[in-house]
Amino acid sequence: MHKFQQWVSLSLSLFAVSLALLSTNALAAKTTQVEGDFHLSLYQDRQGQLESLELFTKIADKEVYLGLTCSAMSPFPMLEVLLFNNEVLMETPGLFKVSYLIDGQVDASAATLQGVLRPINNADEHSNKVRLELASGQVKTMGMMQAAYQALLQQLKAGHSIDITLGHQRVGEKQYRFSLQGLKILLTPNESICR
Repeated sequence: MHKFQQWVSLSLSLFAVSLALLSTNALAAKTTQVEGDFHLSLYQDRQGQLESLELFTKIADKEVYLGLTCSAMSPFPMLEVLLFNNEVLMETPGLFKVSYLIDGQVDASAATLQGVLRPINNADEHSNKVRLELASGQVKTMGMMQAAYQALLQQLKAGHSIDITLGHQRVGEKQYRFSLQGLKILLTPNESICR
């Protein structure tokens, strides 16, 4: 009986590994492209349909990135500020006040954002991932949320740079300027996945 249990355990382990390999291979990078200051990765499913996209840019002299991810599995795009190693702000989760300027201008109709910080600290990675999302209570319906995210994407596509300020009582205010050069060219042909 003991050998049978070992065999079942080994079989289940191999099955789990096989599933993990299948899931990672199910989305293979279709293409990568660089335009201006942005890097694009497109992922497709086994039928060749666009499944998701990732766009990111980096501040030249810092380990600070701005990333945009859209997926067929999510109704909203995800915008994140990614901070690595010496740029990490906090070791614990936190909620940040967020403000931003596009091309140095405040848009009166701009969405009010908040930043949800998720820290990662292990042997492979030391980072803060700050997801920029609509501030709670700002919109009441799914349609309004979708419209607000689409308006934000249009503002980003139309701009040349974005200044993002993250504020928290423990770390004060941190400001980051990202170039938006290349975003419009890379996003426009693929933005249907962001809806």
